[in-house]
Amino acid sequence: MVKTLLIADDSTGANASAILLKQLNFQTISLIDYQHAQLMEGYDAIAISTDSRAISSHEAYQRVSHVLSRLNPADILIFNKRIDSTLRGNIGSELNAFKDNFPKKKIAIVPAFPNSGRICRNGLVYVNDVLLEKTDVAKDPKMPISTSDAKQLFLKQFKGRIANIYLEAVRSKERLQKKIADFFEYHDAILFDAETNQDIEQIAESLVLAGIDVITVDPGVFTYYYTKERQVHRVVREERYLFLVGSVTDTTYKQLRFASTDPDFHIIPIDATAFLGEQPLEEVKRVQGIVNNSTSLFLILTTTDPYNRQVLDLFAIAKQRQETVDVVSKTINHYLSVLLDTLLQQHANINGVFSSGGDTTLSFLSHSESCGIELIQEVLPLCVYGKIVSGRHHGLSIITKGGMIGNDSAYPFIKEFFQEVSRHE
Repeated sequence: MVKTLLIADDSTGANASAILLKQLNFQTISLIDYQHAQLMEGYDAIAISTDSRAISSHEAYQRVSHVLSRLNPADILIFNKRIDSTLRGNIGSELNAFKDNFPKKKIAIVPAFPNSGRICRNGLVYVNDVLLEKTDVAKDPKMPISTSDAKQLFLKQFKGRIANIYLEAVRSKERLQKKIADFFEYHDAILFDAETNQDIEQIAESLVLAGIDVITVDPGVFTYYYTKERQVHRVVREERYLFLVGSVTDTTYKQLRFASTDPDFHIIPIDATAFLGEQPLEEVKRVQGIVNNSTSLFLILTTTDPYNRQVLDLFAIAKQRQETVDVVSKTINHYLSVLLDTLLQQHANINGVFSSGGDTTLSFLSHSESCGIELIQEVLPLCVYGKIVSGRHHGLSIITKGGMIGNDSAYPFIKEFFQEVSRHE
């Protein structure tokens, strides 16, 4: 899936915005022929130039509409109308094309690029602390500019309603979020002040936290931060991870104790002896209920209770049951597998699993009819990340390690690895 589509009115602008997304490890491409616009397989961001800065407003509208009509919106997470950093061109008319194609989307305009001396204060654009209308850009023979008021420059062509949010509100999270909600109720677009990258980052974060899906309009920096926030938001709000721990080693116990100090983890102890009783599925259902009611993103299902450690004497249990230790261990691992398999089928937002203990991992893969793991990367020594191959959970991310592998902070490290991988998938 393409994450970000940027439509610019010239190729250098397309390149300038798209290259910023490389900081997110995006595979990016800049296309020069808008007439044959298409989504390119394998790219996270696609920039397309319509070469429309100095043409008629009508033709500029048609070219942007043509690009939008050729692409499937379901394949695009973020739409961007890239504008010139000095607001030249058919900025309002091209924005009309976006508005007409996506009438339900709101529009967020941030006409600032602080690292290049472009800022917006009180709705006015400055270039290196000089008002836009007093710079050499204003004297452009093809596209002269007579005002520094960004809103007025858009409204020369734009057919929607635009509200301003000034710097004092941008720098107050509470005020910013309230104004965003209030203004978008009655306006099509909001034009934000910004003097620093921190200002722009706060605007992006507030829009994402508000759950507002916007068309970004800017010279590049805002789209970078908005894309970054959307990626983080997608991981934090939607994706969850299950850690299945069947190991009972001292190393595992210390790792669980350390993980218990991390508020991101919800540790759910499992009564392994219940799997050896007459109603083993009752323990499966009990743990399922806890998971279903949990709001945590990282859940650790463990037969080693870090709060009340009790190591099972498998030899004594085997003797009592007149079974071998291997049979007893396999029975416990079977119901651990049933538990994990069931949870994965019930919760589509589980994006990955971690399995500690070789027998536990093997039992789960076999139970879910997988033939193995496509190995991708070493997470830490003797701890491996990959994708499940075939079976009910084909393609699911999985990390495996032995119970005696890693230091005390292994689980938080694995947590962060999962998050980083997910942001770039």
